[in-house]
Amino acid sequence: MNWNAEINCNWGSQKNEIEIKEKVIQEKAIKRKIKNQEIHFLKAKHLNDLCFEPKKNEQWRIVTEKQFNAYALILHILQKNIIEEMYLAIYRINEPTVNSIIDLIEKRKIKKANFVISIFFNQTKKPEIWALKLKEFADKNKNVKHIYVHNHAKIVALKTNNENYFIFEGSGNMSDNARIEQYIYENNEKIFNFHKQWIENLIKNHSK
Repeated sequence: MNWNAEINCNWGSQKNEIEIKEKVIQEKAIKRKIKNQEIHFLKAKHLNDLCFEPKKNEQWRIVTEKQFNAYALILHILQKNIIEEMYLAIYRINEPTVNSIIDLIEKRKIKKANFVISIFFNQTKKPEIWALKLKEFADKNKNVKHIYVHNHAKIVALKTNNENYFIFEGSGNMSDNARIEQYIYENNEKIFNFHKQWIENLIKNHSK
């Protein structure tokens, strides 16, 4: 018997099985990301139904049971703008949303990103996959900074390429919300700079 031929044959079969499994996993991940995008574009429409995009120094206060969150706002803003700077403080995010945000950063639709996330999801006995994925991506990208701290703030502050400064503050996480939630949605450079300053200082001090 030709053992070398048999070993090569078995290795080739195992390699094909591994490649097929990896392809299936990648396809499932793409489908999850597409489904997540569709859900959040619908949530962005919910936001549009409630109020217009705020003009400079205009503020909307919202109390609603409609489902939308900070990521829906990001998608809404990106329909007409490039995000030059993003400052995000959140308790938790789900994995498809992290994948989508990473994709947007890689495509330069979001040029600079800063994340402040609850330490709970990174330092438990088994850190969540999305937390590990975000850390790995941020460690390799000079335009992305992140920390995991005892955070329960829920804020996204966005500076766009046409000098708008959108801030979205409220009770909802970047996961699914099906409760009564309250938000402030405004366009204000001073408020943007306020959040930018404390988030950058927190990241800087935590990184020392």
